[in-house]
Amino acid sequence: MSVRYNEDFKKEVVRAYMAGNRSAAQLSAEYNVAKSTVTKWVKEYSEECLYTTNITPGSNDVKEIRRLNQLLAEKDKEIAFLKKAAAFFAKEID
Repeated sequence: MSVRYNEDFKKEVVRAYMAGNRSAAQLSAEYNVAKSTVTKWVKEYSEECLYTTNITPGSNDVKEIRRLNQLLAEKDKEIAFLKKAAAFFAKEID
């Protein structure tokens, strides 16, 4: 199954990469996107984002995005665990 990402999301990842404090591998893990996809987006959008990047590595926006992405990843893990638990208990009831 192929996942499609919108242009704004792709550019957000590229801007985060261009901020210079994270590698493609780190962004891959943070945004839950394949490293090769991050690299492809950087090649595709880096020139455009170079002129529109106004976020510095230390800005509050970057920190807040990182915090929210970490929180989202934790919630995704919790949801996956709860789905497995629900399936397990549903089998036990039958």
